[in-house]
Order: sequence, then structure tokens, then C-alpha cells
Amino acid sequence: MNSHFLDGHYQILKVLNDGDKAKTYLVEDINLPGSQFIIKQLSPHSSNPQSLTILSRLFTSKAETLEKLGQEHDKIQKLIAYFEENEEFYIVKEFIAGNPLTDEIIQREPLRENQVISLLSEVLEILVIIHSLGVIHRNIKPTNIIRRESDKKLVLVDFSNFNEAITNNAENLEYMPIEQIKSNVKYNSDIYALGMVAIAALLGLSANEISNLQNQKNRLTGEILWYNKNLEINKKLVRIINKMVRLDYRKRYQYATEVLDDLKKLTNVGVPQKQPDKKLLIVLAGIAGLIILGVGVWFLNLPKPINNAQKELYQEGLDKYDAGNYEGAVKDFNHVIELDPKNALAYNKRGDTYYRLGDYEQAQADSSQAILLNPQDGNAYFDRGFAFSELGKYKEAIADYTQAIKLNSDDAYAYYGRGLARVQLKDNKGAIGDFSKAIALKPQYTEAYLQRGIIRRRLRLKQGAIEDFDTVIKINPSDAKAYYQRALTQSINKQKYAALKDYTDAININPKYIEAYLNRGDVFSDLGNKIEATEDYNTILQIDPKFIAAYIHRGIHRFSFGDYKGAIEDYSEALKLDPNNIAAYNNRGNAYLELGNKKSANQDYSQAIAINANNALAYYNRGVIRTKQKNKQGAIADFKKAAKLFQQQGEKDSYQDAQREIAILQNNSAPAKASRLKSGKMEKTEL
Repeated sequence: MNSHFLDGHYQILKVLNDGDKAKTYLVEDINLPGSQFIIKQLSPHSSNPQSLTILSRLFTSKAETLEKLGQEHDKIQKLIAYFEENEEFYIVKEFIAGNPLTDEIIQREPLRENQVISLLSEVLEILVIIHSLGVIHRNIKPTNIIRRESDKKLVLVDFSNFNEAITNNAENLEYMPIEQIKSNVKYNSDIYALGMVAIAALLGLSANEISNLQNQKNRLTGEILWYNKNLEINKKLVRIINKMVRLDYRKRYQYATEVLDDLKKLTNVGVPQKQPDKKLLIVLAGIAGLIILGVGVWFLNLPKPINNAQKELYQEGLDKYDAGNYEGAVKDFNHVIELDPKNALAYNKRGDTYYRLGDYEQAQADSSQAILLNPQDGNAYFDRGFAFSELGKYKEAIADYTQAIKLNSDDAYAYYGRGLARVQLKDNKGAIGDFSKAIALKPQYTEAYLQRGIIRRRLRLKQGAIEDFDTVIKINPSDAKAYYQRALTQSINKQKYAALKDYTDAININPKYIEAYLNRGDVFSDLGNKIEATEDYNTILQIDPKFIAAYIHRGIHRFSFGDYKGAIEDYSEALKLDPNNIAAYNNRGNAYLELGNKKSANQDYSQAIAINANNALAYYNRGVIRTKQKNKQGAIADFKKAAKLFQQQGEKDSYQDAQREIAILQNNSAPAKASRLKSGKMEKTEL
């Protein structure tokens, strides 16, 4: 990673956290020497193109929400930028010079009561603002509360909205309430976490000790047992903290303003007199609408839930959806629809949830109902388009994307989705037009450039394809897919050494890029680099021992330098994994024949034909065996069948080879040279 700049200009100075799904870096912007930022890298829980497009929209809308949030309060970490690279999501955040609260909450050294009250008051003021804007922090813990060096004020950092939505991973289990662990996060889940921070501060507990404390609960009530009579703490403060950390969120403080009010009654600690209540009441009157702004801008066109019961249920569904608890979200949306069968918004969101669960039929049905209830809902058409695509109904998908575009002509994602559907219908011209429109609307849309480049390569528009992949690499020098796709294009142009360089760059960026290893191995093999090719195929099988193509390609490579027994071993391994693999049967037959085992070769070719009666290679190669066995009529029949299939498939050279064999047999003349076997490489995998 360090050999590449993130987003082309952020240089990594230090790795702060290196998790499986989320990584955090301290970086410097090379365009602003001396400037430091925090970058969080999130790995999505799905690599499906449609899911990634939806996640991209979700990522963008959540980023926009947090971007506005940082402008509302100077004690909220500012979001500087956000971008996507190589199917990873990145957020660039303000670097807060200061020390985390962990430097103040020292094990066995409790803070004074007035220090804890001040801490609570400062953070609660921030929570009032973020909750009023429809945002839940979800990740409150001492490391995410920074004492700013410049003014000694507390600043709240590292909102977890992105983490759970993109990665499906929750953090902060030591301070997290039970409802959040169960993916049913509430506004007062933040209040619970802050209450646990207060307990840690009053007792001088580490994160591990807080985790142990969570297990020390009253057997009857389930409440945390943290206070004992030997502690010299104001009983009123104890009651406030106990109410903050109640097990049942319904018995807990509901709003940060309530906790602040009780703290003010407790003592005059100089809490600034602000009046957030009016703003909060406005938000509470339409809270569902504000939350949805973090999911998609299309919400403003949709009808809102009607009563408080629906609002509560709908919000719970949204929270579960954001946390990846899709089954729970469906149940909540079901209840909303039971209360109000005409709630288009609930159908819309339930359909999106079914899509995430892979139930595309139900996703399509819900989107259809949302459209019926609100024909101006462009997002419902967009969602139904994706459901239709997954169901293989590409014409219907295109119609829906078209309607979504009519309702919102600036939706680059709808053009991109329609382009993907047109690719499936082999409407290459239409697809190129859609990807081009998406690019015009969103000039940094690397996925659109990438897909347009792939189509151009397939159409042999090699220069245009190279230009598209070059553009992706210019926008994002760390996009491994762009190097890989450009390498495939270089290979078509017979520029093998240029292809090798691109495959190598793709592998350097993504050391587990199996397809890049596979294709680089093929180029090495074509160049006669026996050791390098073998190493690439071996590396693939170390990464994934069940990757069939690696066995097939390594078998072909071994065959090329006369290791027929090794080739047979590889093809046999492939057949263990896939007993119907035609290429493995065909190629193993070739290896058997080279070893003089005509019987086994004939069996393999016949098996390939039994699996697929239109396999031209197997007919051709069986024709070669029958020629050697003096079975003239059988050989002619096989070569004729092969010739017909080669002609249908546009394989001109192979068609001519088959015709030549037929002419030789019909003229009863000996061939000028031994008939050449044909190998069947698997098609190269494209991302």
C-alpha cells in the first residue's frame, strides 16, 4: 500500500489500525506539505457489482450527511473528503491534534466527580446536535473522545455510520448496549455508551475491565453492578449514570437533553446555556425523514410514515438495515406495512432489504408496489431495475432504469445500471452510450470507465479501451482492476511485455489477485519462461486450492514442455473439483494420447462429448485418435462434426484444419504430418 498514493495524493505516514474490514492511516496531502489527515479504509462485505453500486450510493449519502455535520459544531471531527478505490471505500477526516480520553482515564486512578460531570456535559452537548440531525454516533468510547490541544475542549471523532453500513462489522463491544449488539441501535444507545465511559472514568477502569463489568449484572434485573457504598460519589450522579446505562433502552434516558437537564440540577458546573430543545422537537416531529437523508436523496419525493408507532417501527427497521441485520429489518418493515398498507416508503425500503438478502423476486414485488403507490419514486424504479437484472430480466431492467432517468436525468448510477443490463443483452453500442453519459455526469466514475473499456476491448476498439483504463489509473493509481484490464488489452495487441508489467502492477496492489496471476502465468508460458509461469500457477493454488482454472492452465503449461504425467495430474485434480469440466477431459485426453494411451484418450474425448454434444475440440481430437486407429469412417464423421461446429463458432483456422483432415481421409492419402491435437484453455476470467 505504501508504494502508492491514496486518491493520487495522500501519502501514508503511519498505519494506526490494521483490521480485516477497516484500516486507519495517518496521511499527508502531498499538495499541502505539512498537512496531516486521518484516512479510514473500509472493505465492503460484498463484491457483487450491483451491491457495490448500492453501497456506493449509501456511502456517498452518508458522507454528505457527516460532511454537513462537521460544519454544525466545532467539536465534531470534520469530514474532509471521501472517495472509492479498487472496490474499497475511503473517508478523509480532520486530524485532531490532542490526546484521547484514554490518557485521562488511567487504570486505578479515578477522575474526580466534577471532572466526570464536565466530561458528560461536553459530550452530551455534541450528542444533542448530532441526534437532532438524525445521526447516531454508534462508536462512543474513550479513544474516540479527543482532548483538543489548542483549547483543551473535547472533540467527538470516528463516527461508525460507515463501518456498519459498508463492512457489516460492529465495533466498540465493551461500551455497546445490548440493543446495538442485536442490530437494533437507538439514539440513546449513544447515551448508554457515554454512561459506560463515565463509569470507567469514576472507577479508573481499562477497556478489558469495562468488558468484565458488563458481565457482572444483577441476576434479577440484569442491570450493571458498578457502584458500592465505599465510593465517595454524589448519589444523584449515581442515579443519573444508572439511568444512562439501563439495560432496557425504553427505561433509559431517551434524549441527551434530558441528561443535561438532570446534570444542571445536580450542580452548577458552568454548563453553557443553549436551547437545543426547539430544534430537537422539530427533528423529532419528522425524525424518519432526516434519517433517510443519510440513505438517499430521493426520500424527499416519498410519502412519510404517518403516526408515532409507524415512525418508531420504521426507524428501527432503518437502524437494523444500516447495521446489516436484514432479517430484523424486514420484520419491522412488515409491521409498518401492516399498520399502513399504503406506505410506499416502507415497501421501497423492504424491497431494498430483500435485495440484500438475495430474494430478488420479493425485492421486485416490493419495488413494484412502491411504484404503484408513488409513480414519481425514481429510486423504486432504480431498485427494481437491479432486482430485474439479478433475475435475468434485462429488458425489464432497462425499462426501469430509463424511467428512473426520466425522473432524475442527473442520476449517473441509473445510467451505469442500464449500461450493465445492456451489456447482458449484447447491446454494446447502447451500453457504451450509457457508460459515457454516467461519466459525463460523474467525471471521476472509475467503474463506468472500466466497464466502457471492457466493452471496447471486446469490440477490438483497442485504443479506446486503453484510453479508458489509462483514465482510471490516472484518477486512481491504486485500482488493480484497471491494470488487469489494460493488461488483457495489451495481450490482444501482442504486447506481451507491456501486459506482464500491468499484471505485475495489479498483483503488487492486490497480492491475492488470482486472475492476474493466472493471466501473467499464461504470458510467461507463451514466452517460454517455464519457472515463472509455474510459480504463478502455484501461487494461485496456495491462495485458493480449489481454483480449477489454475489446474487447467498449469496442466496446459506442463503439456507444452512435455511433462505429460504432470499435466494428467493437474487435469485429474480439476475433475475431482468439477466432474463435468470439458476442458479438463479434452486436455487430459491429449496428454494420454501423447503417452500412447489411446484407450484412455478416447474415453476422455467421448466423455467431453457426452457432457456437451457441441464441443468441437473433443470431436476433432477424437477424430485424430480414430485416424490413428484406422477407423476412417468414424474419423471423418468426427472431423465433419468438428468442422460444422468450428464454422458456427467463427473459428476459421480450426475449421480449415478439420476440412484438411477430411480431405486427406477422403483421398486415401497419408497426411504430410501427424494430425495436431487441440487444447481447450478456459476463457480468461474478467472482473
